[in-house]
Amino acid sequence: MKKKRPSAFTRSIGPATHPDHHLWRNGKRWWVAFTYHTEFRKHRIRASLETTDVALARVRRDELMAEIAKEASKKLSLRFPRYGNGGPHAA
Repeated sequence: MKKKRPSAFTRSIGPATHPDHHLWRNGKRWWVAFTYHTEFRKHRIRASLETTDVALARVRRDELMAEIAKEASKKLSLRFPRYGNGGPHAA
């Protein structure tokens, strides 16, 4: 199986970021959660990505975040757990 390259959005965040940042599984489906700020408000996004495939969930998450980030009045507010340092995805 051919390995998919991370999207431009994920690559811009940095290599130390866990590939499943801002994703979680609720039952069998993948969901995304993040916030963005406008001039006077903070907006919380929580949405089903309508897929059971993690690779497709990553693509949909990146598309959603990129769509919001390209609007000048919206600023993403993203938090990243430490990757490979006992964080939530540690093995």
